[in-house]
This record gives sequence, C-alpha cells and structure tokens, in this order.
Amino acid sequence: MSGTASDVTEPTEPTEPLRVSQLDAAELDSEVHQLMKNQFKKVIKYLKPGTLSSIEPELNSALRLIIWKFSLYDWGSTVGQHILDLKYKAESTSSSKTHWINSTQKWLYCLAAVGVPWARERFLDRGALPVQDSIKQQIYKVLHWTEVVWKCASLVNFLVFLQQGKYQSLLERLLGIRPVFQQQQMIRQVSFEYMSRELLWHGFAEFLFFLLPLVNFRNIKSYLTQQISGKKSRASLQSFRCKADYEKCVICEQWPTSPQEIGCVHVFCYYCIMSNYKAVASFFLS
Repeated sequence: MSGTASDVTEPTEPTEPLRVSQLDAAELDSEVHQLMKNQFKKVIKYLKPGTLSSIEPELNSALRLIIWKFSLYDWGSTVGQHILDLKYKAESTSSSKTHWINSTQKWLYCLAAVGVPWARERFLDRGALPVQDSIKQQIYKVLHWTEVVWKCASLVNFLVFLQQGKYQSLLERLLGIRPVFQQQQMIRQVSFEYMSRELLWHGFAEFLFFLLPLVNFRNIKSYLTQQISGKKSRASLQSFRCKADYEKCVICEQWPTSPQEIGCVHVFCYYCIMSNYKAVASFFLS
C-alpha cells in the first residue's frame, strides 16, 4: 500500500492540531482499550476463577490487535484520533504533497504497540523466559535498564512536545508520523445555550432536593381533604356511623382501645390517633 494514491494527497498543507487535541486522542485510545477489557471480563466472569489467567497476556494482545486492525490499519488513525477527525501524516521532505502513514509504518506501530507489551507481560512480568538462570538475570538486567532509558526518553520527548506541539509520543517521533486534521477546520462558534440550560436545570434540581424534605405532604393532604369534604356536626356523625365503625380502628384495624373521634365518621384508638396528631397536627380522615 506504500506509495499508492490513497497515501498521497494534493499539495494542501493539513491543519496542525492543538496539543490538547492530541492528548485527548491518546486518552480516548486508553479508555477504549480499558472499556473493551472490562466488557471482556464481564463475558468470562462466570468461568472458573483462574481458567484464563495462563493466557492473559495473549488476550490483552488480542484486544490491542483488534483495536489496531479496525482503527489504525483501516483508517490510518487511532480510535481517539478518528473521533477528533485526526489522521497520521508521514513526515516527508522530498515532496510538497501530504503523505499519510504507509503500511510499513502501520506494521511497525503494531509491533511496538502490540508485540512489545505482549513480550513484556509474558516473559518479564511472569518470569517465563526459557533460558538458564544466569543468562536470565543478565537479560532481565539489560531489559530493565532499557525500560528505564525508554521512560526517560519518553519524558524528554513529552517536554519537547509541550514546547513544539509535535510528536506526542516517542513512538511517533521514531516512526516519523504525527496526527493532523484531515480537513481544514472551520471557525468554532461556541454556543452557551445548552450549557446555560444545563446549569439552570441542575440549579433547579438542587433547589428541589433541598426543599422537598421540608414539605409535610401528609399535612397538605389532610388539609385538602378537610376543605373538600367539610366537617360534619357531631349529631350528623352519629347518624352516619354504623355498628362496624365502632368495632374497628381505621388505623390499626383492631378493636378501638379508648375510642376517640376527631370530627369524621371514623373511630380511632387513643394511641393511634395521638401518634398521628404528633406527626400531623391537622390529621383528618373523610
């Protein structure tokens, strides 16, 4: 695929992305890998514990390979870059045309992003290097210092990136690729209408959460019931009551103990009605 028409565009200089856009793309890539890993764990959570622990490095590498195949290999950009409309551009000083990332660079990226982490998890973290102990110690020591040098170089590269805005990772600098916008960016018109609406709603919701616990709905219900039904005179209440009203408290539904009335046709236990009066001073049943 290297050198094909799809790897070269017209001599229009792509728009350089901001540093924050490149960092956001890297963070999105990390989140995508973690999301797929969590989903895979949910799939295998009912298996016997430890069933797949022996091949965990291969499973992690398989997830990275799948993400690489359906993002960088197919699109020429990672998942996070594709979301932000970024694409890898291959640095070239021999032509004024824009050269996108080619197949060789894609496979080298795969080797560094998939193969190296797999080798580290399989042979270093698990101590499964198939050599003699004396040689193994020497190899571990060399690899340890190699990792230290790589981390130091990555730190220096990141500081240079913050200054120049190019090559967010050391791997991109070594491969000579950097993300750029595929199309010319339009002037960004920021609308605060949605943000204002969200802030207004959240403020109103917080006000309701503070106010609702202070409202005595039982008191309101009793007051409305009184206003709608109206109080009846004691003489009329006697005519409305039947024998069953005197034999059951409407609160506990047992035989009334020390029967009481509060201006309605019902009869209550003394303790039942007093407990409700303490909760709602205007307790009333129609």
